Amino acid sequence: MIRVEEIDYIKEWVLKKGEELEVPYTSNRSDGLMYVNVIKHTQRTYRITGVLTISASEPSFTEVDKNLLQFGFTPRKKVSLPDNDQTLKWLREGFIIKEIRFKKDGRTPDSQHYRMGYRLFAYSENEKRKKTEAAEKELLAWVEKAKLVTSLSIPSHKSIDLRRLIKVVEDFCHQTAADIKVSVGFPSGWTLAKRLRFLHFLVAFLQLSIKREQFDWKEIGASYYQEIGGSKRFDRDKNDFIEQLEGLAECPLVRLGLTSLGRITPFYFSGPLVGGYSSFQYGPVHALTDLSISSDDYRTTAKALWLVENRAILTRMASEENFLEETNSLIMCVDGHLRSSHKQCISQLLAGSDIDQVLIWCDYDPDGLQIAHEIYETVSDAKGKELKWIQPDQQVSTSLLEYEGYMLAFLEENRMEQEEMAGSREEWVKWLNH
Repeated sequence: MIRVEEIDYIKEWVLKKGEELEVPYTSNRSDGLMYVNVIKHTQRTYRITGVLTISASEPSFTEVDKNLLQFGFTPRKKVSLPDNDQTLKWLREGFIIKEIRFKKDGRTPDSQHYRMGYRLFAYSENEKRKKTEAAEKELLAWVEKAKLVTSLSIPSHKSIDLRRLIKVVEDFCHQTAADIKVSVGFPSGWTLAKRLRFLHFLVAFLQLSIKREQFDWKEIGASYYQEIGGSKRFDRDKNDFIEQLEGLAECPLVRLGLTSLGRITPFYFSGPLVGGYSSFQYGPVHALTDLSISSDDYRTTAKALWLVENRAILTRMASEENFLEETNSLIMCVDGHLRSSHKQCISQLLAGSDIDQVLIWCDYDPDGLQIAHEIYETVSDAKGKELKWIQPDQQVSTSLLEYEGYMLAFLEENRMEQEEMAGSREEWVKWLNH
């Protein structure tokens, strides 16, 4: 007999709508397998739609074969396996199910593949539970460390920036592992394990930044874990963690004491821009750095702000004689990725300048669509600014919903970089006047 939990599993994950298992089942004791017809029937019709081959033996404590795990079985996944002794062994042990589907005549095979068996499903669910329990245990230990850090006295000259990070820590102290797994406070592609590693990194960074004026990258992991190899614990996520932390702190980490990163993030632009320590007029392409953005407050006399993805568009517009000056425009290039310093500078300009419109122009591919969305999130809070998106057909969208709808349809069959549709002076003016 098939166990009740196995029948429930098959009904939930294997059978299609309107299908059921035929009773009685056919069992072959010599090969340790059971053959179960899948049927569809009404008062007038009866049809065999497939047959399942499953284990007829009682489950033992056999370990799951690592070679089987490499196939990445899920309840819905259909896998092609060779009909050899190894596959037969997995089948007899109940880790997989063989599924043959028939054509409409109910006899001719239409397809054959293997599905996750109940034993493998139960193993997978148990592993998930163990990971969740381990994550909750790790989170509880992290909360204890976090409480110690948030109770420290913060240096006055770092107070504003560090308190932003302290607030983040305090918020996560009240969340479960399940909350953190789906939290929008992290990049969507991060796994739960990576999110937990970042929380450890966040507390480790705060611990040093509060106590020390300067420290280098290796000291963060070393001081936190205090074990051999601790200095390397955050290395594989270095760039992602630095970028995430700078976004939360809204400043470069060098301002909070981290030295020896050896990198400067530029923000290329052309047009009028004035800060407390520098002033730029119409002319060539210039660049601000993340350090200058965090230490200064910039504004512009321009009425139109162009935010483009690629340098080629920036240099093309900057080289068009008198275009920026005659249209009272400032053009800035995120250079393929919207960084925290870019967001800070854009927010400064929108808050402190009389900009009337923002034109967003990105590559016409999935990454470009994502960047366009991120730019929108940065500029959407600015009141009284007209937002425009440049489409690949050289038309203008005036709402994110309209632009995303157009782009999703476009991307089904097309990809295009900005440079392929750089436009002309006349078209740029048309977009400004749209």
